[in-house]
Amino acid sequence: MSNNKHIDESLMLKTGSILHGTYRIDGYLSSGGFGNTYVVTHLNLNRKRALKEFFMKDVSERENDQSSVRVSNTGKLQEFNEQRGKFKKEAQRLCDLNNPHIVRVYDLFDENNTSYYVMDYIDGENLKDRLKREGKPMDEATVINILRQLLDALQEVHRQGL
Repeated sequence: MSNNKHIDESLMLKTGSILHGTYRIDGYLSSGGFGNTYVVTHLNLNRKRALKEFFMKDVSERENDQSSVRVSNTGKLQEFNEQRGKFKKEAQRLCDLNNPHIVRVYDLFDENNTSYYVMDYIDGENLKDRLKREGKPMDEATVINILRQLLDALQEVHRQGL
């Protein structure tokens, strides 16, 4: 599932882990500076979703239980808490957006000394990989189609005052 070839598995939630009594980790998708993203299954509804975990690169690490998060440098605790608040605000803002070109957020919760939000899982290829695979620029009609979707999403973001 992951395109990231150089991941430190000790920093990731284990496949099969259950969060919030509802979401089973099925695999790792990607990481950024402020989070890890996984594909999960909602156990009661049997729906595939994406779950984003607040996990600050070079600041967060796993406890021995391989689930709980701790701040590796106590001098970064205030920054961790501030960024975690922003992470939760991001989820709340996404939840307020209603557009077919913006992922929906379904849940936000705290567990394992960090925060998580659950959103649509969109299976497919990202733009970077598509361009690399095709080895040539996209044709004009394809670009116009993508731009229309992006601009439609952007209009919703502006409508919400974001």
